[in-house]
Amino acid sequence: MKRNSIVRFAMLAISVGSFALLSSCKGPEGPAGPAGPAGADGADGTDGTPGVAGNAVCMECHNIAKHDAIEAQWAASVHGIGEVAHSRGGSKSCGRCHSDQGFRETQYTGQDTLAAAIGLPQAIQCGTCHDFHQSLDFENEPNYALRTIAPVDLLMFRAADPEADPVTIDLGSESNLCANCHQPRTAPPVADTAGNYKFTSTHYGPHHGPQSTSLAGLGAAEVGTGYPAPGTGSTHATSARCVTCHMHDGEHTWEPNLAACNDAACHNGALTTVSDNTRQLAFATSMATLEAKLTTAGLLLDGHPNPGTYPIDQVKALYNYEWLVDDRSNGVHNFPYLERLLANSIAVF
Repeated sequence: MKRNSIVRFAMLAISVGSFALLSSCKGPEGPAGPAGPAGADGADGTDGTPGVAGNAVCMECHNIAKHDAIEAQWAASVHGIGEVAHSRGGSKSCGRCHSDQGFRETQYTGQDTLAAAIGLPQAIQCGTCHDFHQSLDFENEPNYALRTIAPVDLLMFRAADPEADPVTIDLGSESNLCANCHQPRTAPPVADTAGNYKFTSTHYGPHHGPQSTSLAGLGAAEVGTGYPAPGTGSTHATSARCVTCHMHDGEHTWEPNLAACNDAACHNGALTTVSDNTRQLAFATSMATLEAKLTTAGLLLDGHPNPGTYPIDQVKALYNYEWLVDDRSNGVHNFPYLERLLANSIAVF
């Protein structure tokens, strides 16, 4: 038995060795044979919808012709002239609206004033109002790459009481951008214990630019009664935007445009001018009446506020006069509110 086992083991070893030897002697594969005939063609696919060139939407605005036209309009505008920037834009308190750098800084920091004076202020320019696009979904989100479209906290109320809750207006997207600067800075006067008010500056008043608050119908020195509720009086505020009238077809002169006024959705061709219409001319006549009364009472001297102490209602009338002069619309921005403000201010005297 033992011998047979040895023989079987030897035979197994020889078989395994022979297989390994045969495997190691396998030669390389030969060349491939000739290709077979081509198969039948597959079914044709359906034509896809032609795509839009990647920059076609961008080029509607970002083209040389439009850029050159806008730049020429801007250069001739008050925003582009730069005189105000060089005289006021370097100031820490004025630069937020009177310079490109100041507006950018205060929008970024959320502050009312600059951290430091600007050595060489620049005029309002493209990058002042325009930033990056929020999206490229132009069908669902009108987008002009505006730096801000957020509702605006009014400076006049913050200046009157920094601890009070902010008074905010929301005129909608593009108009909110404008409202950041086109708003009063100084609140209406408040009587002292004797019922008077003292002002010391020949520049007393709301400090220019009350257009946004005129549209909203709030903030002036409301002597008397009969004012419409804020936000209800002005069709221009409820049915239009700042750019509707002041940037017709994308113009950057910011001058009111007669074609915009006469649009079918607005005055439908009824106007012949943007400034010499019956209601505006009547408003200008009433303004001359108020100016004469303020001059006679001593609050105006050579067309400027005459510092002194006066009865509170007379100072309110002066504040409103300066408001209406700086609004520069002869009532158009909000006839119901501004006409009432003017009539009530005249009635003080």
